Amino acid sequence: MNHKRNFMIQTFVAILILNGALLGSIFYLAQAYISQNNLAPSLFGIGGAVTLLLWLTIVMIGGKKIATATTKTPQKSEPKTNAPDPQEQQAPAIQMLAILQRKGRLIDFLQENLGDYDDAQIGAAVRSVHEGCQKALKEYVKLEPIYNQEEGSDITVPEGFNAHEVRLIGNVVGNPPFKGALQHRGWRVAKIDLPKLTQEVEKAKVLAAAEVEVV
Repeated sequence: MNHKRNFMIQTFVAILILNGALLGSIFYLAQAYISQNNLAPSLFGIGGAVTLLLWLTIVMIGGKKIATATTKTPQKSEPKTNAPDPQEQQAPAIQMLAILQRKGRLIDFLQENLGDYDDAQIGAAVRSVHEGCQKALKEYVKLEPIYNQEEGSDITVPEGFNAHEVRLIGNVVGNPPFKGALQHRGWRVAKIDLPKLTQEVEKAKVLAAAEVEVV
């Protein structure tokens, strides 16, 4: 259990730091345009969805491997169970990145030096990436809000609430139930339906093939 919990925490922190740094850079460089056109929810919505999706995908695969390794009773006459293949653990995350690249060219966008473009160009790129990545998520991932109420609504957080699903902010004093205003509805994955990978594709780390125009 400790191995699985540590794996989940370390994976989440690593993905959160990476995506946070990328989104922070984009927002900093194009802050004026994003604020003027109210693109912040879309930008950070993409980042949050990608972070959650990658984390859950890796946890689902890695957790199964860890659970299998810890529950299997080794025979005295047999060698120790081999560690899970890192490439097999990474395959679903790589697959999802490849889908986001194919549908919305997310990798191309995140690898660009935004300092070379003006705010109008960045805004147009954000819209295109948003549309493509949104289409990919709708096709392969079913998301559902943790709260169905509109943001800004008054809600009550009951005793025994799930701290993984609800994060309390502001003046948190005493014991639940807590009454407050819903700042963000939250998201969770209801279903992931990625295409089945062949053995050769699973071991590949290619997100997008290079394109060469033959003349």
